[in-house]
Amino acid sequence: MHEGTYGWIQECGDAVVRVSGQTQPAYADFRPNGARLYLDKGSTKGSQGRHPEPPHSALDERFLDRGRYERLSQLPALLIEVGAYCGLIREARDVFVDGHFYSCVAMCGISFERFQRDKAKPYAATRKHSMREVRDILEKNKGLKSGTFTLCEEMANLRNDYAHGHGLKPKEDALKALEWMHRFIDNETNLMRDYVIVDGVLIRRRSQTA
Repeated sequence: MHEGTYGWIQECGDAVVRVSGQTQPAYADFRPNGARLYLDKGSTKGSQGRHPEPPHSALDERFLDRGRYERLSQLPALLIEVGAYCGLIREARDVFVDGHFYSCVAMCGISFERFQRDKAKPYAATRKHSMREVRDILEKNKGLKSGTFTLCEEMANLRNDYAHGHGLKPKEDALKALEWMHRFIDNETNLMRDYVIVDGVLIRRRSQTA
């Protein structure tokens, strides 16, 4: 079976859910839900005096200590539009769960750059453009929603601090970087803005003005 699956349930990856009226697959990461459920159940022993088994998808050596479950439980579940950035998002989240906080800040910064470059492609941005030029292109063409530009600039500054060895609070800043990344996702790629789940299928919400 693919990584992140058990039985017939896939917790993380592309094409996890069906989207009504949309041929493009969605990307989901529901592993934090399993971690929270495991930790909640683990707070009290079962009827036979045993702690609950960990989620099957987490049964590998990276997920055998409680600290990893606790860090995973701090992250939101994701249901977003699929894209090349999804692998970067997963890596940023995974290195945080593994306790590599410097790497997490760096990966969040890289994810932000990929987000922005993907958004700027329709406006003729190329790899030769600097990130400042990419942001200028996006701002000129209203390629990002209000508030997203501030997140991009803050993330670039934080990533530069750590890239040059100036980071002082790795775990705290890793959580901050992840929060900014998830806010970017909420602004720009979160499918749940426009859909609701009905019988396991994503259905587009009706227009408020309809």
